[in-house]
Amino acid sequence: MKVLVDTKRIYLAMAEKGYNGADLAAAAEVTPAAVSNVLNGRRRGATKVLGNICKVLNLSVKDVLQIIETE
Repeated sequence: MKVLVDTKRIYLAMAEKGYNGADLAAAAEVTPAAVSNVLNGRRRGATKVLGNICKVLNLSVKDVLQIIETE
């Protein structure tokens, strides 16, 4: 099983709120690098980082996680 972050959903929510990466980082109280890492798929993001991002964007963590079954 592989767990991925649905970055498209995060980008859409950011656009609806008029946030860029720096704005989102400030609102979520995380570093811009942490937001960049999540948005660029370089890592799934720590639970706290993803949780803070989702809270600011009025999303649940379940909304942005994709579980892919692997064999």
